[in-house]
Amino acid sequence: MFESIHIKSISTSYTEDMIIYIFWKYGLGKVYCVDFETTVYNKTGTQNANVYKDKACNWNSEVIESLEQTGEYILNHTTFHGENVQWTMYKNLNPIPRANTTKNIHQLYHANCELNVRIHELENEINALKGKLET
Repeated sequence: MFESIHIKSISTSYTEDMIIYIFWKYGLGKVYCVDFETTVYNKTGTQNANVYKDKACNWNSEVIESLEQTGEYILNHTTFHGENVQWTMYKNLNPIPRANTTKNIHQLYHANCELNVRIHELENEINALKGKLET
């Protein structure tokens, strides 16, 4: 089972909350989070979005079936302004793993500092060993 759906070329006006609402409204699945690919902005004002489902839930069976059989799922929906929009969705082949830490930002910062010190120590050790090899 795939954990994430990739939506290609949606308006940059969509927010994470809007996409979560649309998935809820159309019964597509319970969304955990949405990551936007900001590097694909173009002159038409579109972006790509990766939608991640809640681990305790599945995607709608129609979505699963369409993605398994055709490789895409098409959603026709109405925007908040009454405009008809079509989204083409695909399986996200490179999902980002879900964070699984219970540490707060200060604990993570401290752990990162310790890792940086260790990296520096190992680099010094490598340089010392290289020096011994050259002599």
